Amino acid sequence: MDVSAIAAALAPPARRFTVTTHRKPDGDAAGSMIATARLLRGLGHDVIMWHVDGPGLPDGLSWMLEDGERVVAGPVADARERTLVSVDAATSHRVSDDDPTSLGSPIINIDHHHDDPAWGDLNLIDGGASSTAEMVVRVADALGVPIDHHLALPLYVGLVTDTGRFSYASTGAEAHRVAARLVDAGVDPGQVYRRVFEGIPLGDLRLQGRAVAGARSERDGRLVVSVITRDDLEASGGEDTDGVVEALRSARGAVVAAVIREVADGEWRVSTRASGDAVDVSAIAALEGGGGHRAAAGFTSRRPPEEIIALIGGAMAAQGA
Repeated sequence: MDVSAIAAALAPPARRFTVTTHRKPDGDAAGSMIATARLLRGLGHDVIMWHVDGPGLPDGLSWMLEDGERVVAGPVADARERTLVSVDAATSHRVSDDDPTSLGSPIINIDHHHDDPAWGDLNLIDGGASSTAEMVVRVADALGVPIDHHLALPLYVGLVTDTGRFSYASTGAEAHRVAARLVDAGVDPGQVYRRVFEGIPLGDLRLQGRAVAGARSERDGRLVVSVITRDDLEASGGEDTDGVVEALRSARGAVVAAVIREVADGEWRVSTRASGDAVDVSAIAALEGGGGHRAAAGFTSRRPPEEIIALIGGAMAAQGA
């Protein structure tokens, strides 16, 4: 759908909206949700931000919220009077286990996952966009809303995180043009970098050390894997594994990096990253009901780690890697 149709659905007169994103939000999810809510409020709409894992956001993302901004959870009492805007969620079950119309209807779906089945009533989907933040900028432009610092900060967080600090294959010229606009609007890239990528809890650093020390090489180094058990989590005092998979991705010769984390008895959460565009890791994740981007995806499995590693390796071979 053309962005002008989405802009028309969001334009005044004043109405009620719920803005949401996918569970376990990352920087693009949270940043796009916050920016979209601010965009709509600036147009005079009544807006709530809702998230299935709320209230609030994870500690590493909540700093983007301004005084008075809240992310709520639970039933939306006036959902029948609200339109739902979902950002960065490839499927409805990534928003909620329940019928998403319990949050608002009709549903406007803005997303850059290439495997999004267009689950909204109105859909703006571009699998070639670097991030959903980049697409929210398009919506703001179509509405004639200038990008000020109030909007630019969460959008820049979304952009810098979902491009892997401007390193993923999806980082095209448009991503850099958008970044320049956001910096011109007052974003301090160094400050964002420190807030997002530094200040790591010591426990997470210990966890990264244990995980990297135990990493293994498969497929002649093209696949680098680390298995993290609950004992590792307890011993290190850490919980964030995103830094681990990014560290593994940087290994020389690595085409795919994977972290297999124990989340319950017999249940493992798998995060994958690709170096370059030789492998689409979202296609690998889809084999186990997961999803994501070509360069970053995840899934949950009840297979033992050795079977998960074999599954990833076999899927890489099927893609010629």
